[in-house]
Amino acid sequence: MAGFLRAILIAILAMASMVIFFNMAYFFPWYLTMVETGFAVSQMIATDNYLTWHNYDSTVTNLRAAPIYNKVDESKIDIEAVHDNGDDAIERVYHSPDEYYYDIAPKPYVQMGELVRVTVYASYPFQMTLFGEPLDLLDLDFSFSMNTTTTKHYKDLDYHYIMDTTIPFEFDDAFYWEPDPD
Repeated sequence: MAGFLRAILIAILAMASMVIFFNMAYFFPWYLTMVETGFAVSQMIATDNYLTWHNYDSTVTNLRAAPIYNKVDESKIDIEAVHDNGDDAIERVYHSPDEYYYDIAPKPYVQMGELVRVTVYASYPFQMTLFGEPLDLLDLDFSFSMNTTTTKHYKDLDYHYIMDTTIPFEFDDAFYWEPDPD
């Protein structure tokens, strides 16, 4: 009887290890897609100093349509961008009920040199196929974060504004040159 139970236990452990191995084989490309998306969004933010609504919407839509991502609830996939001071770095568009009019909130842009933290949230569906039917075991929530620095200079913002500090201009005699009147 002990040998029979040992054989059952070994079969269960072998099957569990195979399920974990095959799910991990799919996990790494899934996670690399999330890393690539986070890097692409950080480059978009570095270019404009904020994430435009169009870029946000198209990136989230493409990510939700990617393999394995399309097997989880859409509400579990999102992108967040936050300035160093805690403000949102994503341009928000508010649609009215008639869908012909939309209102864009003020642009959340800052001067160059500001840090922005980009985070991509997603849920990995840990599942297996049993008798031809997919069986969802659980959804594991993961995120990928990275910082980026804004690079665009806006003329309508304070010229000396870089990360909540001002840089004083002082002309030193050694650097001040006047043409010789001769």
